[in-house]
Amino acid sequence: MLDFLKGIGSGLSNGLTNLNNFAGEFKNLGGLIGGAGALYSAYQQQRNAKKQMDLQKEAFNFNKMLTQREIDRQNRADDDLYQAFRNSSYYRGA
Repeated sequence: MLDFLKGIGSGLSNGLTNLNNFAGEFKNLGGLIGGAGALYSAYQQQRNAKKQMDLQKEAFNFNKMLTQREIDRQNRADDDLYQAFRNSSYYRGA
């Protein structure tokens, strides 16, 4: 009976040793998965940064267009005022 229990203990010990060896072979698997996750995260971050840059370019171009429209409006108003003055009697000195 003592030999039987000794055999069970030895079997359990060998099983745990084999399990430990099996886990040791895959201990770097977590690092590999972590590295893949970091690469995917960096890829997503780069895509989001590109989208943000595109949105900033659009906002810049929109503001540039609004500014140019305002400048054109002011120039048109100045030209209209100048033309009105040239057509008036004050310009002719009457």
